[in-house]
Amino acid sequence: MTPVTGSDVGCVLEETQFLLVRRKNGSCLFMVPLYSHDMRFSLRGGDDQLYVSGDTADAFAVSDGGLALFIVEGSDPYTLMPKAAESVMHRLGTGKLRRKKALPPFIDFFGWCTWDAFYNDVSQEKVREGLQTFAQGKVPPRFMILDCGWQSMRKTTTGEERLTSFAANAKFPGDLRATVDMVKQDFGVEHIVAWHALMGYWAGIDGSSLDGYDVRDVVRRLSPSLNRDPKVCDWQGLIAGVIPPESAGQFMHDYHAHLRNQGVDGVKVDNQSAISYLSDGMGGRVKMFDAYRKGLEDSVALHFDSALIICMAGTTELCYDWRGANLTRTSTDFWPEIPASHGQHLWTNACVSLWVSEFLHPDWDMFQSGHAMGSYHAAGRAISGSSVYVSDKPDAHDFDVLRKLVCADGTVLRCTEIGRPCPDCLFRDPTSEDILLKIFNFNAHGAVIGVFHARTGDDAAPRISSTVSPSDIPALPSGRYVVLAHRLGEARELGPDEAWAIDMERSEWEIFTFVPLQGNTAVLGLADKYNSGGAIRDLRHETDRTVFNIRDGGDLVLYANQKPASVVVDGEPADSKRRDGTDTYVAKVPAAGEVVVRWRAG
Repeated sequence: MTPVTGSDVGCVLEETQFLLVRRKNGSCLFMVPLYSHDMRFSLRGGDDQLYVSGDTADAFAVSDGGLALFIVEGSDPYTLMPKAAESVMHRLGTGKLRRKKALPPFIDFFGWCTWDAFYNDVSQEKVREGLQTFAQGKVPPRFMILDCGWQSMRKTTTGEERLTSFAANAKFPGDLRATVDMVKQDFGVEHIVAWHALMGYWAGIDGSSLDGYDVRDVVRRLSPSLNRDPKVCDWQGLIAGVIPPESAGQFMHDYHAHLRNQGVDGVKVDNQSAISYLSDGMGGRVKMFDAYRKGLEDSVALHFDSALIICMAGTTELCYDWRGANLTRTSTDFWPEIPASHGQHLWTNACVSLWVSEFLHPDWDMFQSGHAMGSYHAAGRAISGSSVYVSDKPDAHDFDVLRKLVCADGTVLRCTEIGRPCPDCLFRDPTSEDILLKIFNFNAHGAVIGVFHARTGDDAAPRISSTVSPSDIPALPSGRYVVLAHRLGEARELGPDEAWAIDMERSEWEIFTFVPLQGNTAVLGLADKYNSGGAIRDLRHETDRTVFNIRDGGDLVLYANQKPASVVVDGEPADSKRRDGTDTYVAKVPAAGEVVVRWRAG
């Protein structure tokens, strides 16, 4: 799912899972390889030809093929995607589209994941230490992911790690119940999500310790069409203890019943694409994926009300088949020690979201607020529409960054749609070309564009220039907009054909909030939040006043050609002051509540 751009079919790599082409006449072709009941297809380019490849990923499974490719043509890729998704889903008759499914209850809460904080060294005491430092900074998470490192496992004689028990290891005395109670009672965390791999652990489960599931040793087979990561055997092992498809549902049910009994509220299920390498003798990848997915969805629905994060699942069969689950990682990990990865992370998420978001709600993964690129990633998450959670180490927070993301009630100002690339960088690669990455999204009232210098490499220009305009946002209603630049603290009026020139150095970013101009006024939201416009709800303009709900306290920015006669928050007056030499006014709002702005006295 790593995005690649180019100007001929030679750039279409093996295993390409969707392809968007802009033709010379300006129209777009969109191609989606599909799958049958036992064979899965993908695209590849070569010799000036585009090929469709099919495989079962099982040397013992023979297939007679099936529906291989969906192709559609249209002028606008942004309207093409939803129509294509409806057609694909109708033809496959498998899962449900994203908009027809509920989201997990933790989606709007700020969260913390233990992975980059502790990696596999996580323990009950380290979890306590991590939550204490959030509490001291008064930005406590309301959901937590207990990531890899809590499970009981053993290494085989060949070095693979396999699950040996549903109970936690010795770093969590008394299983998970004591840790869950501590996290909820002492720190107010409402949702605990526990990590596990789809097959139990990275190399499956130990059948001698967990019997009753007919565990079989399967050699990881890296066939030519799947060998995109030849080092996978170095860290996952060559042999895995695999539960056959007919026992997968019972395994999920037993595991999740145990976790629920420990007070866990949901699961993050990782390493799902491993089935691509481990389906020999199991009937093939499509049948195996279907059995595991069904077992997982049924179990999560029963035990956790479908609170599931799908992870490492970027394969065709796991994009379109989900009936109730609705949150999936759309990129590789956040890599804190790889400088070139940070722009690539945002670029990948935005591109994958173009198509996958029609079927599943994207999750743009964790980041670290205290990292040198912490504000860069925070800005990306703020305009993503994704859940927002960090993997901060204890006492390694940037609370200024966190407060720009998180409201006093622990929620985040999540956009109403999914972040996607703006049209002028849709067919170009901002990580390898001297262009800025621009990602657009929508709020309840208005829109937003995040702009990021994502270019890597020694040959990159020292500064890159671009523009932002209402015309950068597909489907934005026509009219004049007031645009607020978060970092500059400046607001301008822009019409559909007007643009704001910008230029950025490496690692720089900016967020532009677009709000429709109503007469001579506009409500721009909270200046001290990255997604300022996301703080405004239930906005209505009346004859001489504007009424809305504000999601948090802070600096409320209003745009007008004259000072508001009054600003009242839940019946209490709030003073407003003009920013020097501008048409913006700032009112100090003490907390969330109903705001009434009167534009004329009387």
